[in-house]
Amino acid sequence: MSDMTVMQTIYAREFVQIFEQKQSILRGTVTTEGDVRGNQYVFIIEGAAAIAVTRGASGNIPYAADNQTSTTCTLYEYHHLARKNQFNIESSSVPQRLSMQRRGVVSINQRTDQLILAQLNTTTYNTGTTGGEGTGANSLGRMLTACELLDVNYVPDDGERYGLLTPKAWAFAMKIDQFVNKLYVAEDTKPYMNQAMWYDWNGVKWTRHPNLPGTGTASASCFVYHKNAIGHALNLGEMQTYIGYRQEQDYSWARVSAYMGAQILQPAGTMTRKCCKRRNLPWLIIPLNCIRLLSAATVLTSGNTGVLTTMPQLCKRRAISLMHRFAV
Repeated sequence: MSDMTVMQTIYAREFVQIFEQKQSILRGTVTTEGDVRGNQYVFIIEGAAAIAVTRGASGNIPYAADNQTSTTCTLYEYHHLARKNQFNIESSSVPQRLSMQRRGVVSINQRTDQLILAQLNTTTYNTGTTGGEGTGANSLGRMLTACELLDVNYVPDDGERYGLLTPKAWAFAMKIDQFVNKLYVAEDTKPYMNQAMWYDWNGVKWTRHPNLPGTGTASASCFVYHKNAIGHALNLGEMQTYIGYRQEQDYSWARVSAYMGAQILQPAGTMTRKCCKRRNLPWLIIPLNCIRLLSAATVLTSGNTGVLTTMPQLCKRRAISLMHRFAV
């Protein structure tokens, strides 16, 4: 007798979230206090303190100059609007309205970091352009140079310095002994053991960010900056989330909105470490019949596939020298 049992399809009650940046990594590392004036957000910058002086010839104490300045940031509106018809919502086993709201919040958080990174990328202070992503630009010397430039510019070492590395640059930094060795780092900030987002080293809180300009290319940028060097403005202090139902068309909608912008406040407190294109490293191919005295050798440059240059009558010593020079 055949089994006529009808198999039931079981649906998950929770959706699987796609891999993406879901929260703003940077907003807590920048200045957010200011005054809203229409679509303008004004940041007040306190002037440098004047050097203390003695009493004047009249016996009066001279007044110090008040050199406060302000920087204005223009606010723009950003929205994420999603909708689903009621049939799809009711026939799904997962909370679709929550999913629409969540995607909106993620969208605004990603835009927040993009605005901040776009401003950081305008800085004119840099530590040089030697090496590719994660190599020369992320060497111990380059990281120390970034900190040195902050010191030269009188940027306070008050725990509000931050460093952003690409994932690849972070991986290279983990190979630097002074960056990970317990002799150089605090007991509670060991990068190999703790899962904290920020890693404190040499007065800078470091982290990796997947969306730095040029990430994954040979022109990636890493940044070091102080909290008071850049501001992020949000009109009402937080994003607005709304959800509703339109009976006429039988669909639900969810909108997340924010009126915001970002602005460099003090350029001297921002540093970038640009990466230049790697030098093409050629492979040296030595024919097997040229063991004692090479009659020919062929060099294939990795960056120019298919381009062959024949180098006739190379001696063995010269060939070995080239092998060491072009080793990858």
